[in-house]
Amino acid sequence: MTRYLSTFLFIIVTFFSSISLSNSNEELGYILKALKNTGQHNLLIKLINQSNLYDLFSRETIIPRTFYAPKDQAFKDLPEEVYKKIFVEKDSNIARKILINHLFAGKHDYSEVTEDGMVTINLDGKILKIYKNEDLFVKDMVIINKDIEINNGLVRSVDCVMFVQPSKDDIRLDSETRNIYSITSCCLRTEEEVKLFLSTI
Repeated sequence: MTRYLSTFLFIIVTFFSSISLSNSNEELGYILKALKNTGQHNLLIKLINQSNLYDLFSRETIIPRTFYAPKDQAFKDLPEEVYKKIFVEKDSNIARKILINHLFAGKHDYSEVTEDGMVTINLDGKILKIYKNEDLFVKDMVIINKDIEINNGLVRSVDCVMFVQPSKDDIRLDSETRNIYSITSCCLRTEEEVKLFLSTI
């Protein structure tokens, strides 16, 4: 376990300090280009632009990445309080928190994930498993659409905004499940989830 933790800590540090594969000042597009081409991620693009994380999504980096990309409808399904804070009040802290919880180290290709799960880490430093169960999902909340291949990574469209949280705070889980899984995820929809999410900002 210590060896795995050390590896993940190295990955998360590299996440924040990774060097672009290009020294050019020219906009490369990278994840943003893939999102623009779908026509279904306009609100996500808006979120990226107001988050001060533009370079993270516009330039290819050394570490492979998988981005779980909520579609426009996913943002429209958010509780009004959160939607207002993001797109009316333009809270950049919330924007960044949402984005870093959807960006993971490694390429979560279908062939790379087993039924036993693949341990991964998101940009927020949360370690969790991606499982294969008919299709890929992050615990219980991701509905998979067609993957978008990008250089050194993958963009996976999802139908809800992910809320990654400590399992001890997930009221839907029984005590046994909470002990087995330290991290769980769900769609950010209920009043309790909104309250817990905002408390982490």
